[in-house]
This record gives sequence, C-alpha cells and structure tokens, in this order.
Amino acid sequence: MLATMTTVAACALTSGVYRTAVTLKNGTQEIFPDSVVQRFTYTHVTQAGKTRHLLNVIKNGEVDMTIDTDSIVELDYGEMSSYEHFAGEWWLVMSPNGEPNEQGIMVTEAVSAKVHAVLPAPGSPNYGSLIYCHIDSMPHRMGLRYSADFVLRYAHDDALQRGTITMVLDDQQPVTSQQYAGDASTYAYFNDETTWYMGVSPQHEGGDTGNRYIYFVGQDIDTQRLQGMEITAAWSDADQLDLEHEYSFPRQYQIYWITALDIPYSYVEHDEVGMIDIFSSPRLMRHPWTKPLKEE
Repeated sequence: MLATMTTVAACALTSGVYRTAVTLKNGTQEIFPDSVVQRFTYTHVTQAGKTRHLLNVIKNGEVDMTIDTDSIVELDYGEMSSYEHFAGEWWLVMSPNGEPNEQGIMVTEAVSAKVHAVLPAPGSPNYGSLIYCHIDSMPHRMGLRYSADFVLRYAHDDALQRGTITMVLDDQQPVTSQQYAGDASTYAYFNDETTWYMGVSPQHEGGDTGNRYIYFVGQDIDTQRLQGMEITAAWSDADQLDLEHEYSFPRQYQIYWITALDIPYSYVEHDEVGMIDIFSSPRLMRHPWTKPLKEE
C-alpha cells in the first residue's frame, strides 16, 4: 500500500471543516480549524517607543497563541485538507518504563506529552509530505524538563481514501539542543534497585566526550540494536472525522529516549550513556489520556 501513496495536500475533508492557515516568515504554517478557534482579535503593545501589532488566537475564551503581524506572510481561509488535519495541538500518549511499588513490582501508567504540530510553508520542498512536531516538556520520572522536536511523514491515497503518518526516530540529529544533566538516579529503572544508566563504555573510542546528547531511537527486533527507524500509523479519511480516534504506532516497537556521546548516535561505536526512558504503545490523540472508568 505504501508504494501507491502520494504526498498531496489537496484532498479536502468532506465534512465541511474550515480553517485559517497562517504562513509565517520562519518557513512554517499554523493551521487553526473553525471547530477549535472561537475567533481572532488584534491588539498592539508599545515597547521602547516601538509598536507591535499582534494577532490573538482565542480558544475556550482565552488567548491560546499570539502572533506578531510582522512575522506573517499570508493568511488564508478555506476547507481543511487531510494533510492540514495533522497540524495543531496533539498529545503523544505512551507508557513509560515501570516504577517499582512498595512490593518492588514494576508498575506503569500512560502519560501524555502535549505536541504542537506545524506544516512547512506552502510551496516549500517538504510541504505536503512532512509535519514538524514540538514538545515543550517530555514526561520525566524525576520532573526534569527537556523539550523534543521530531518529524512526521505524511502520505495519502486519494482513491483508497486512506493514508499513513510515520514518526521518524532519528539517530542523526538529537531531539533538542539541550544536553542531559541528570545523574544516574534520573534514568529509567532497570529493576527496583538500579537504573538504565550504563555510563561511558570503555569501548567508546575517545572516551568520555563530555557530551550528553538526547535522541529518540528504536530497536531492531532481530539484532536488538538501538538505531534510527520509522514507525507508521495507518488511518482512513473517516478516522479524521472522529476526534476520539487514536493514531497508534506498531505495538512491537518502543521509543527509546537515550543520551549519547556523539552526533550522530551509533550503537556499534558504543555512544550510548543510558536510557532516560523507554516508551511503549505510542499513539497520537487529540486530547490527553484519561483512565477509563471501571464498570460495576
């Protein structure tokens, strides 16, 4: 099926969903569906004698985002395409590595990381095929705050009315410019006494570089090597109309949130220092995960 897919953004939903698209000078495009945004307002502020004019996005009666009008290239209003559907606010829901309870049994629950997704500017090479995603703060067992940026690949088959989104787990570029500063106790648990902190391998050429770069990678099922890979979630046009739909990535793969000594990361060169966390059952949702109510 993947071979027949095309990366076009012209396929519009038949639900009559409309949106405002704001193209910015930084080369990205924000998408604001009518179903989410109540209205836009304009305000201005004066600082040091200079006046800035602002476009305010109002959601749930509050200003959700403020955009300086000097940063805007174009505003466009029209029917939302299936590609544009993936811009905006999402939640990456997943289950982190377990925590030991009082009995030493490893217990885990789902966590939700808020994702803001934007598109490349229309007319740019990646428009219609990539979605840029940003997380302000990854869920962390010790409360440390680290951002993360990753890419989704988009593909859609107009005839079949279905498509895919593919999360790129990249071993070539760290997910953030920050370097990890946590000590051994802040890594994921290996068991109820130790963590997944391995330290610098004596086999790493050059020893400790002093760097602690942060990556999202996957694991090759056959070789058990951590490496860059792509995990794909399939969807249909009908799924896009369901706000409760979960875009689930394959359950056999986990997201390994690791630290490493070099750019790019290489498993065979013993770059890895430790695993900050290991996330299973990753999926994209329109709202954070809530624990289902137990039936009586």
